[in-house]
Amino acid sequence: MDFDTSILNLDAKVIFFPVRHHSPVCARLIRELATQIRPAAILIEGPADFNHQIDQLYLPHQLPIAIYSYAHFADNTRYAAFYPYCVYSPEWQALQIAKALEIPAKFIDLPWSKMATAKTANHRYHDRGLRQSQYVQLICEKLGIEGLDHLWDHLFEIDPTLSVETYLDRAHQFCFHCRSLDEASLEDQRREAFMAERIRQAMAVYSGQILVVTGGFHSYALYARLAQGSELEDISNEAIVQQGIALTPFSYDRLDSLTGYDAGMPNPGFYHQVWHHRTQGTSIYRAVFTEIVIALRSHRQLVSAADLIAIESAAYALATLRNHAEIWRQDIIDAIVTSLIKEEVTTTHPLLRAVHEVFRGSERGQLAAGSSLPPLVQDIKQQLKQHNLEPHHIGKIVRLNLLEESTRSQILHQLRILQITGFNRTGGIDFASRQEMAIQWEEWSIAWSPAFEGSCIEASIYGSTALEAAEMRLLEIAKKSEHSETAALLLLDACLMGVQSLIRPLYQQLLTLIQSDSHFFTVTRALTHLLYLYCYDEQLKITENADIESLIEVTFSRALWLLESLGQVRDQDQPLLDAVKTLLETTRRCTFVDRAGFVGVLTRTSQDQTQIPILRGATIGALWILDEASTECVLVDLGHVSHPDHLGDFLTGLFSIAREIVQRSSRLLEQIDQMVAQFDEDAFLEALPALRLAFTYFTPREKHILSQSLVEFWNVTAAVPLESSAVPLARAKALESRLKSTIEHYGLRGLY
Repeated sequence: MDFDTSILNLDAKVIFFPVRHHSPVCARLIRELATQIRPAAILIEGPADFNHQIDQLYLPHQLPIAIYSYAHFADNTRYAAFYPYCVYSPEWQALQIAKALEIPAKFIDLPWSKMATAKTANHRYHDRGLRQSQYVQLICEKLGIEGLDHLWDHLFEIDPTLSVETYLDRAHQFCFHCRSLDEASLEDQRREAFMAERIRQAMAVYSGQILVVTGGFHSYALYARLAQGSELEDISNEAIVQQGIALTPFSYDRLDSLTGYDAGMPNPGFYHQVWHHRTQGTSIYRAVFTEIVIALRSHRQLVSAADLIAIESAAYALATLRNHAEIWRQDIIDAIVTSLIKEEVTTTHPLLRAVHEVFRGSERGQLAAGSSLPPLVQDIKQQLKQHNLEPHHIGKIVRLNLLEESTRSQILHQLRILQITGFNRTGGIDFASRQEMAIQWEEWSIAWSPAFEGSCIEASIYGSTALEAAEMRLLEIAKKSEHSETAALLLLDACLMGVQSLIRPLYQQLLTLIQSDSHFFTVTRALTHLLYLYCYDEQLKITENADIESLIEVTFSRALWLLESLGQVRDQDQPLLDAVKTLLETTRRCTFVDRAGFVGVLTRTSQDQTQIPILRGATIGALWILDEASTECVLVDLGHVSHPDHLGDFLTGLFSIAREIVQRSSRLLEQIDQMVAQFDEDAFLEALPALRLAFTYFTPREKHILSQSLVEFWNVTAAVPLESSAVPLARAKALESRLKSTIEHYGLRGLY
C-alpha cells in the first residue's frame, strides 16, 4: 500500500492530526492549526462515554488529572483504565483551543467497558504500536539512535521552529510506515471502526472542516477507513454488570515511564519545562539545569563551579555532535555522567537519581470544586464526618476501645482494605498473630494526603458504598489467593469490617483453597486462624454463622491427611510443633471434628520408626494428653529413641505438647535420668544441646519441681549415700570441669 499524500491536504473536509501522547510539540502545533483553520469541530481520541461530562474538563483543575473508567463484569472480574492529561498533552490543548474558539469538542474512542480484558492496557493513551514497530527499530539502527523516545525527540521535539506543514508531512509518513510493517491488533481495529463511524456522524452534522486528533498509529488507518466506507461491527458487551467513569487526580510520578507508565513521553517534569519555557520564549536548558543543580545540592552532592562549567561544555558539545537544535534531555544526562561520575554508572547512582527526580517532576493534580464524584467518594466522606474520622493536614492519632467503638473500627478497616490513602493502623490488639490481647483496643494514624481523593475515586470500581466496596475488594483478593492461610486471614478481615453478608461467598473460596492446598503448614496455620475466630467471638461475632464449623471440620481433615503423608521434614521444628498444637487444640475445643481419625494418625505417626524424633515425641505427647496413650506407652516410645542424637529431639516434641503432664510423671523423669546416666562422656556431650533445648519449655519454678523429684529418686535408689564416698564426688567434679571447659570452648558460656 502506497502513502496517499491527500491526507496532508489542509483544505480537506477532515484533517487528521497524528500525535504522540503527552508531546509538547503536538500540543503546540494543534493550537496553531486549530487557530489557523478554525474547524467546525474537534474530535479527540478519548472515551466517548465521557462526552456527557466533557464540560467538567473545563473546570479550573490543577493538572495532571485523568479520566478514570471502570467496569464490573458478570464473571466478577473488574478492570479499570486511565486517560491522563497534563498541560502539554495534545488532547488537553485540543480541548482548550476548542473552548477558546467556541467550537464543539468530542471524544470518539470506543468506551473502555466495551473492550476491557485482562490483557487490555490500563493506560489508554499508550504508544505500544509505535514503540514495538519494526520500522522504528530499523530507523533507530540507521540513525544510531536508541529507542522510540530518543527518535521522536530527534525527529519532532527538539527543533523549536518545526512548522505545522512539516510536522504533518513527517509524522504522517513516519506513522504510516510504522503501521504498514505491523499488523494492528483486533482491539485497535475495533477502536478504529468505532472512531471512523463517529467521524462520519460528525461529517453529517457539521458543514465546516473537522479536525481529528488521535494517536499517530491510528491516523492513516482512520483516513483509509473513511475512504473505503467500511461499516461498524457490533461492539455491545452484555457481560457488563456495572460501569462508571469519572475524573481523578493524577501525578507526574505516575505519568513517568521510568515508574511503570507505558504511554507517551518519559520524564514529564522535563517536558513540562519544555512546554512552559517555549510558551514563554525562554531558555529550556538554563531552567532545567538550575533545578538539577539545586536538587543535587539538596542531596548533599557537591557540585563546584568547575563542575558546572564542565557539564555545560559537555552538554553543548554533545548537542552539537548529535545535531540537536538545542541542548536536550539526554544531552544533560550524558554530560553529568561524563563530567561527574567516575565509578560504575547505575540507575541508582545518587547523581542520576537526583537528575531523574527533576526530570520526573513533582506536580500532583487536584480536582476543582464542582467535579462530579462517584457515589463511593461521597459515602466515605459522609461516614468519616459522621464518626469524627475526617483526615486533616495535621495528622492525628485515634485510639479506639473496640468494645465501645466497634463501628468506627469497622469503617477504618474498610478503608484499609480499599487502600484509601491516609489511614494506617499503628497499634493495638492483633487478632492475626494473637498479640497484645490483654486490652481490646486499636490505634490509627489519620492524616490528609494529596492522594486521598484519588484513592477513593479509584476504589469506586468495587462499589458505591464503603461496605460494599470493601466486600468486593476482599472477594477479589480471595480469588487471587494461592494459599488457604491467606484466605483465612481475609475471613478475619471480613469480621473486622463487620461484613456479615460476605462470609458465605468467602467461605466458598476458602473451602476451594483448602481442598486444593497440599502444603501442611499453610493448612494448619489456616486452621489456627479459623479456630481462633471460632473460639473468640466477643468482638468478631463469627460464631453467629454456623458455616464456620463445617469449614473447621474440612480444614482439620485436610491437615490430618497431609500430616500422615508429610514424610520427614527438616529445619521446620517449631512450625511442626505449632501445627500439632493446633490440631490438638482443635480436637479439644471442637467436638464436631474427627477425634478418632486424629488419634489414628497420631498413633501411626508416633510408631513410625522412620519419622523424625521431634514429631514422634509431639504425637505421643498429644495422645498422652487425650488419654489415648498410657504412661507405659510413652516410656516404651522413649526407649526407642535412646540414641544421644535422638533423645533430646524426642523430648523437645514431648515437652512442647505435654508439658504439664510430664511434670506429674515421676516415672518418665526417672527413665530419662537413667538413660542419660548410661551415656559415656562423648555421648553425653553429643546429647546435651538438644536436651538443654527440650528443658527450656519449663519455667524456672517447674525446673525446680523436676529437680526435687529427681533428688528424691536419687536418695531412694542410691546404694551408698552420696556423701560417704569421695571417689564418685571426685569423678563428678572432674566431669563437671571438663564439661565447663567444653562449653566455654564452643562459646556457650553463660547458658548454664
